[in-house]
Amino acid sequence: MPDFMTALDASSHLAEGKARGDLTERLDGVKKLVGQRSCTVAFVGEFKRGKSTLVNALLQTAVCPVDADIVTGVPTLVRYGETLQVLAHARHPGSDDVTTDSLRLEDLAGVVADGADRGAGELFSVEVQVRHRLLRHGLCLLDTPGVGGLDSVHGQLSLASLNAAGGLVFVTDASQELTAPELDYLTTAVGRCPRAALVVTKVDLHQHWRRIVETNRGHLQNAGLDLPVIPVSSFLRLRAARQPALNAESGFEQLVGFLADVVRRTTAGEASAVAHEVDFVTTQLARQSDAERVVLARPEASAAVLDRLGQAHQRAHSLSAPSAAWQQVLNDGIQDLVADAEYDLAARLRTVLRDVKDIIDESDPKDTWEDTQAWLRRQVAEASVANRDLVVRRANQLSDAVAEQFDFESGAGVELELEAVSRTLADLEIPSAATFSMPGGRLGSVLSGGRLAAYVPLMALSLALHTTVLIIPPAALLGALLGRLIFRMESKKQRSYRQGQARTAAAKFIDEIAFEMNKDARDGLRRTQRRLRDEFQSRAGSIQASTGAALDAASRASRLDPAARQARAAELDEETRQLGDIRDHVRALASPVTPAAAVPVGSRAERATGG
Repeated sequence: MPDFMTALDASSHLAEGKARGDLTERLDGVKKLVGQRSCTVAFVGEFKRGKSTLVNALLQTAVCPVDADIVTGVPTLVRYGETLQVLAHARHPGSDDVTTDSLRLEDLAGVVADGADRGAGELFSVEVQVRHRLLRHGLCLLDTPGVGGLDSVHGQLSLASLNAAGGLVFVTDASQELTAPELDYLTTAVGRCPRAALVVTKVDLHQHWRRIVETNRGHLQNAGLDLPVIPVSSFLRLRAARQPALNAESGFEQLVGFLADVVRRTTAGEASAVAHEVDFVTTQLARQSDAERVVLARPEASAAVLDRLGQAHQRAHSLSAPSAAWQQVLNDGIQDLVADAEYDLAARLRTVLRDVKDIIDESDPKDTWEDTQAWLRRQVAEASVANRDLVVRRANQLSDAVAEQFDFESGAGVELELEAVSRTLADLEIPSAATFSMPGGRLGSVLSGGRLAAYVPLMALSLALHTTVLIIPPAALLGALLGRLIFRMESKKQRSYRQGQARTAAAKFIDEIAFEMNKDARDGLRRTQRRLRDEFQSRAGSIQASTGAALDAASRASRLDPAARQARAAELDEETRQLGDIRDHVRALASPVTPAAAVPVGSRAERATGG
């Protein structure tokens, strides 16, 4: 990255010399991103597997609460900071505004614990900044809530966040081999974040940890997962702060090596993006030099060169117009994607609603509603993540389609947030079974019970008055049978009514989820549309400025006398050499890690504008 920063500075100097403020601004934006670069590694696993202790041991600093009775319920991000600082990010009900409050480290446990009272605001993440050499180059450690199995709400939302993570550490312990839900979750997670490792904690507490580790390796092999399996002892790592010799025995050396490799690979991707930007800028700067050189070398062809440059400038101007073809592709694509996303979500939630109605019809909500609620939340979370994946995939395809229409690679992915979905799942309440009652509320139940209580003896008395004493026992039996039948009918009636209320509650919950998710998708796609529009519009403006500058420079060169031409040609040779050196340098830096980076972004755009 220092070498890339040198190349960025050199490119900025050349752009300033040509009064190209647009290109200088682009490079300043790249410098800012490079300075703020980060690589997030998510620590994921079931509850009480030692994730928080693992993070603390890795940094040899108590940054995550690890009390025996604490279960992490809020994601905690640990990043580099010059001073120790704890920041709580919250959102208040009915508002999208985010508030950030400072906390004391000793108060963190009471905030991140699952089920903790966090006041009126909804705490959605905590950030801990700590000065540690392991974090100095952008590594961020994300301690996630326990997933509770592949089909849990936490599990589904954690899966959705892995697309943006640079690496994954799946944490289990040496008390038992990987369970089927853990293996299923890990398989799905690796599909989203391939840079993953399985860490087995608590090897110091279990005598047969080696057998567990080998068994887990076999499970991974059978599942087709080629991941490193790293057994560690957090206890020994924490002791190593005072006795460094214990580091090797703790197993953390291999984990640190894995994290370093993740950071290197993430940095390689950033290097490719920097190389693309520098290549685009140098290509634009070279337009003016190349046009002048052609005119100076062949004065007799000046008229033809100026004519071609004029045509190229007109084509570049058309790229910036609202009626440009890429603008139409973008606008139409966003509209189609919004409609498809809403249809996909409606289809998925309709399936969930149909299934939950079947479950309700087969049981009495009075006894099963709590389990049904949990199942419903899991299914809605799964549907939301699948819908988000569709939106992100289609948005990336749209980005590529617009780039193809613009005739150069965009070099930027699309990232959509799932904040509204997780917020909705947390905020929306499903009525409890205690609220399901017959019409009339408590008075209705009392009247219904009174009718049943009075009907049976009245029936028996009526029969007794019209018969002899000898047939009173049969009359009583008949009254009992009729009473039992009436009780069954009344119980069935009440159960049917509770089922109706449960179906209504489930439908209302799904409708509100759909409303929030559709709004979230539309907002995300609008942001994507603006981001793509601004990026391509900026590039179109730079290309237009480059072709205009090339046309002006060529026109000036055509009017120079022979002596001035020779002097100017020498200046352009030096300028071309500098641009070539910068371009070759960044390509060489990027090509060992990402060969595709050697294909310049600007080359296809150059052809599109006749350069």
